[in-house]
Amino acid sequence: MSTPDAQPAARRAALFDNCLREAAHAGGSLMEMMTGKLRLALQQQVRSAPSNERDSPAQSLRLLDKHEARLRDAYPGALQAAFAEEVSGQQVKSRLVSVSFDELELMNETQVDESVEVARALQVVLLASDHQLTDLNALICAAQGLRTVQAHRNPVRPELYVRTLRKLLAQTDVPPRIWLNWMQHMGATLGGELGAVYASLSDSLRSRGVTHAAYTVTSSPDLVRPAAAGRDAAGLTLGQLHRLLAGELDAQPVPDSFAARFAREFESGGKESPPPAFANTVPAAFEALQEMKQVDQVMQRLAKRASDPAPAAALAAQAALPLREQLRRQARGLGQALGLEVVALMVDNITRDTRLLAPVRQAMRDIEPALLRLALIDPRFFSHKQHPARRLIEQMTHRSLAYRAADAPEFEAFLRPLRQAVDALSQGSMDSAEPFELALKSLEPVWDRQEEREREQQKRAAQVLARAEQRNEVARSVAKEMRAWPEAAQAPAPVVTFLYGPWAQVVAQARLAQPPGAADPAGCLGVARDLLWSTQPGLQKADVARLTGMIAPLLGKLREGLARIEYPAAAADLFFNQLMALHQQALKPAANASAAPDAKALTRARLDAMFRDGDEARLWLAPSEAQQSGFIEATDSLLSRPRLDPTQPLAGAPDASQDAAAAPIASTGACPIPLGAWVELQVHGRWTRMQLTWASGRGNLFMFTGVNGSTHSMTRHSLDQLVQDGALRLFSDQAVLDSALDAVAQAAMRNSVDVTL
Repeated sequence: MSTPDAQPAARRAALFDNCLREAAHAGGSLMEMMTGKLRLALQQQVRSAPSNERDSPAQSLRLLDKHEARLRDAYPGALQAAFAEEVSGQQVKSRLVSVSFDELELMNETQVDESVEVARALQVVLLASDHQLTDLNALICAAQGLRTVQAHRNPVRPELYVRTLRKLLAQTDVPPRIWLNWMQHMGATLGGELGAVYASLSDSLRSRGVTHAAYTVTSSPDLVRPAAAGRDAAGLTLGQLHRLLAGELDAQPVPDSFAARFAREFESGGKESPPPAFANTVPAAFEALQEMKQVDQVMQRLAKRASDPAPAAALAAQAALPLREQLRRQARGLGQALGLEVVALMVDNITRDTRLLAPVRQAMRDIEPALLRLALIDPRFFSHKQHPARRLIEQMTHRSLAYRAADAPEFEAFLRPLRQAVDALSQGSMDSAEPFELALKSLEPVWDRQEEREREQQKRAAQVLARAEQRNEVARSVAKEMRAWPEAAQAPAPVVTFLYGPWAQVVAQARLAQPPGAADPAGCLGVARDLLWSTQPGLQKADVARLTGMIAPLLGKLREGLARIEYPAAAADLFFNQLMALHQQALKPAANASAAPDAKALTRARLDAMFRDGDEARLWLAPSEAQQSGFIEATDSLLSRPRLDPTQPLAGAPDASQDAAAAPIASTGACPIPLGAWVELQVHGRWTRMQLTWASGRGNLFMFTGVNGSTHSMTRHSLDQLVQDGALRLFSDQAVLDSALDAVAQAAMRNSVDVTL
């Protein structure tokens, strides 16, 4: 039985490419099946509809006739392009089944409907093809050389088929209301037929000797992003939430339909309040009960939730239920009712977010009454990012992420003023947003004073790194200049390594210290040319005298230049020992014919490769720069070795057979971690919480700042290595409040997808 490692890389690549071609080619027959069954459904609608209602399905059928052939012909090629983009990493990961809270406010009604229909189609496809997809995931991961299954590495996932279908339909002149209706029928067909395609692809891979990669349940060194656990919002749909954010519901009364009356009777029974599992979701369900004709379905869901044992996490919210109930009865419009619902969901999500320490979650519970009262007088406060209540929640939750333990002295200093502000808000009246504004104004100066020293230290470290980055940019340019010199091709490898590394930094340092335009400040390039000449093979006897006279001055200039960039003495001595050996050979011309391999001339290809590898793999920081910025090498120790040690081998490319869990965070790009994200970093065996506060424009240098103002910087290579070794993990790359509100939008999306129109 073969394993991924046993398969030659070239053979694996060929199998993988062939699988993608087969998957794309199947798109023609898939589209033919989808349009064929859609045609039958539309014909049935035309026949069964009353004469005055046949225009819409008849128009849909005419448009299908017009576009069917083009869709069938275009789908395979569009799939092939989508697969290629996915493999290359160029495809932006679109969230097909979710919409962020902030995005929702900017969408129009058609876009909301489109998001729901596409998500519903994807859900149908996933359910219908799940069994075959599980088998294919294991085989296609093995075909890529992965030892374990990582479903996101399968480029022929159902979402690619649905995404491409959506794109093709949207590019036609068919009105959205019609092609969205097509998506319902086509998604059902695609699910069943895609399962057969997956089964065929799996059989093809097995017949070529590919065996399954292993499924594993062990923890992986991948960066783990904590997420807020959203409570199910029974009845809250994406359309309702969109209209709330747009302000369209402010003047609408709460519907007094049969469903609403029945829900209220169920809520009180003339005897008692509703169970805590669903009490705070009933007002938001009124509109769904009326608009979606889902009385039985929703009431069954509510009854089931009422009979289920309340989860432990829900018990913590019981104290707020009486107030929620009281305020819900005060709601004078649908906007207020839904506003209360969204606030309650938001608070529940935040108080269950495991990124927050327990005292911060408790502070959020204690501030809920003030937020609920505010929702009645300002029901859309959460949709305005600069609203003082929203800013207060953002500040208290985001700043708290800096602390790993509630018993840390720094956390106590952070929490004490926060508790005072929360207590004042929970006990005071609420007739405007002013109390939140006052609370924020009282807290920000306290927090800013605590962080002032940290910001100053962070600023100094960022300036040091920016200067180092600038010097490295100039050094790269200098190295390219020297690479073009004809004599560089005749130089021994140690000399070339020295030139593209330390000496390029010396020249760059000199150029930055002089006015722009100076061709060779301090004569550094002249020194480089002398060094190249002095180590050329085949030196003639007539040149020996010149060499003898220039060695001492040359060594002095080299040492002087290296001192200007604080190049470590031990590394410099290593190079000078190699240089001495080369000069001793040069002083004996008769021995040049039998020179050691390292002293032989380089080929142009090898020379270019050495400069290229040096440019990509090296980024030099002087020891003082490293100390000021807390520079970390990938060896779990600070300042463990100089970055430009000429005897150090170049970093090799990662093994293509490694699992994605052990690969760098991302491929080439400006910043693999979002600026402002919180990470946990292990240094000298101890974990610390830090925030990414600076990144160079090229994405080669990063700085993280801790709660006490400490900074740690690293190169991209070191960052990737620390992630690979499990010593750097992502803790939070999204604000807690944004996560909580996005969870509300995602719950509304799930409800919308579950509704059968």
